[in-house]
Amino acid sequence: MNEPDEQSSTSPMAPVSLSRLALGNFTGMLVILGAVATLYGPLLISLSRHFHISLAQAGILLSVHFVGALAGVPAGWFAMSRVKGSAVVTATLACFGLGALDVALAPSWPVFLVGVFVIGCGFGVLDFAINTLLARTAVSGRAHRLSVANAGYGLGAVLGPLIVVLVEPHNYRLLFGGAVVVVAILIAMNRGVVAPAQTDEDRLHELNSLHQRRRAILATFIVAYALYVAAESSASGWIAPQLHREGHSGSLASLITGGFWLGLTLGRVGGGRLHRHFADRALVLGSLGAGVVVAVLAINAAIAPVAYPLLGLAFASVYPMGLIWYTRLCPHDRNGLALIILCMMVGGIVGPGAESLAVSLAGVHAVPVMIAVFVTLDLVAFASASRFTPVGAHPRAQSGFAG
Repeated sequence: MNEPDEQSSTSPMAPVSLSRLALGNFTGMLVILGAVATLYGPLLISLSRHFHISLAQAGILLSVHFVGALAGVPAGWFAMSRVKGSAVVTATLACFGLGALDVALAPSWPVFLVGVFVIGCGFGVLDFAINTLLARTAVSGRAHRLSVANAGYGLGAVLGPLIVVLVEPHNYRLLFGGAVVVVAILIAMNRGVVAPAQTDEDRLHELNSLHQRRRAILATFIVAYALYVAAESSASGWIAPQLHREGHSGSLASLITGGFWLGLTLGRVGGGRLHRHFADRALVLGSLGAGVVVAVLAINAAIAPVAYPLLGLAFASVYPMGLIWYTRLCPHDRNGLALIILCMMVGGIVGPGAESLAVSLAGVHAVPVMIAVFVTLDLVAFASASRFTPVGAHPRAQSGFAG
């Protein structure tokens, strides 16, 4: 049985309602986010040759993407407190499309990185906006909506490497040009979202509620999510270069990257059903425990092609169920959710950056070792959150845990 959900039954202020079209469109937006974000890894070797730079230098674009995402989250936070959610999403999609157009047309590496940064900004705003809006919907079905929508990101991440194989890496301009077209379609379909801006009164209520115990919960989840994104971005960005340099074909390496995201997608599609039987906390900790085992197995070059898709499956429940875990502990704290999404982008900078440094020092064999380190640290961080009970809950209602 699941943990009692009474503490999260009180929806946050300024609730959000979505039509089926809106939920489908949000899922489509996350598909394109996943597809574009996962193009970078399979393109690293081709980009290093095209722009005449080293592989380690090319790997920096993964961190540049997340620097843009880090800048995008506070921009989205500011915008959503003053503008309707649907308007924020439309404007951000346009920004994302402009970045993709820049990348498609970039004549030099610095100009290419500018486009990646702009894409990252759009990524940050959309990731924050979509997940915040979903977390503000009715409690009934919230786990299903978060899991299904975020499965869209995994689906896009599967499609990205597959499209690279079909189009071929040296034709990367066509890939990003196609992203511009898809973004334009999503903008035209952005309807059915009722998401009022957060009022000053709402923000004051939330700030007044951030007492010391709530801040401790928030700090723990910030660290845990930063480590999760470090692990996920390190894996997704470096699987293909590692396997290619270890003797596998570029096409197979890209397909295995797609397998990583396929595993994550399948796991998230079933996340809502799992949440009916297992607590959010159990799903997060169980997923990370399995992730540690699989990441260690991936250190063996012969096992890595099988281990990486399993790693994606292990990661599947961490992101959406972690958000539900946090909102159950702090049911009214949307500012905290914004800070978590903001700070998790730091993991996207640190993770690939650490991988690039490790590869420059020890070669591609360091890739699975760094992933295993990040997953292990993340398990420790999330496990430490088990000491917390929902803010404002009756002591007897706080102790329930079921697996």
